[in-house]
Amino acid sequence: MSDLKHDGTAERWAMLIKERMESGMTVREWCHDRDIKESRYYYWLRILRRKAVENTEQKPQVPPFVELPPDICQDQVFAQAAAVIRKGNIAIEVTESASAGFIARVMEVLTNAW
Repeated sequence: MSDLKHDGTAERWAMLIKERMESGMTVREWCHDRDIKESRYYYWLRILRRKAVENTEQKPQVPPFVELPPDICQDQVFAQAAAVIRKGNIAIEVTESASAGFIARVMEVLTNAW
């Protein structure tokens, strides 16, 4: 079977399996009502589950790690923030004495994090 035909069939079976799950019927009842062999249903359920596992096992893209030197924040811990950057539950306070390079690195990390 060609991959294209197999993918189309897989999509069809994914919809059928979802329909069966949402119906509340047992596999036996659902298959009987639609004149589908249970063995065929379970075959495609196994195929689709394997495909789902393979897709989740692929390593997600990890944003590049940007190391910030430890001394960059030591003198700024108690300084008044000139700007606050917020994203979700994260807040980054930037003081007036923060260098452009430091802000650029923080922004790079933020860009890759979201």
